Amino acid sequence: MGIMTRMLRLCKADVHGVMDQLEDKALLLKQYLREMESSLAQKERQLTALSQYHTSMSRQIARHKEEMDKLEEDLTLAVQKEKDDIARMLIRRRRTLESACRHLQGRIETLTQEESALAATVADQRLQYDTLKTKAATCCPHTADSQFPRQTDPVLGEWAAAEPKEEEIEIELLQRKDALLKGGTP
Repeated sequence: MGIMTRMLRLCKADVHGVMDQLEDKALLLKQYLREMESSLAQKERQLTALSQYHTSMSRQIARHKEEMDKLEEDLTLAVQKEKDDIARMLIRRRRTLESACRHLQGRIETLTQEESALAATVADQRLQYDTLKTKAATCCPHTADSQFPRQTDPVLGEWAAAEPKEEEIEIELLQRKDALLKGGTP
């Protein structure tokens, strides 16, 4: 039994060694980063949807309150004119709206908590993603350009870097200062 176990363990070790050699670490890293980015995008969409729903509910409460104000005026008039049937109907309607407002306000409070929690999660994951992306670019410099695609310039239609390099900014700043000292315009 011991020999069979050792043989089996040796075969497994060989298979794992072959798999390790076949896997391209840079490709796996790219895939992990793509999956993280996809997950972040999904959570950001959820956060946007929650925010829109929150805004919609706030508007609905405002509409209900406007309607309750109008009902209050009508109710005062009905009581003054001694129209008890109309007054009862208006009181019923106003109470229904008050109940709906309380329910919506409770839902808004819950949504606010959900939004806060999701926003914190998204911020943490965004920070982790950016950190890993930076580390990946540092660890695998030969794949950095292909790993993180550049953006297309909509006017020129050519590939342009998303942000200029610090060295380019410094050189331009020095050139502008030099031109300004010579009396010209930068």
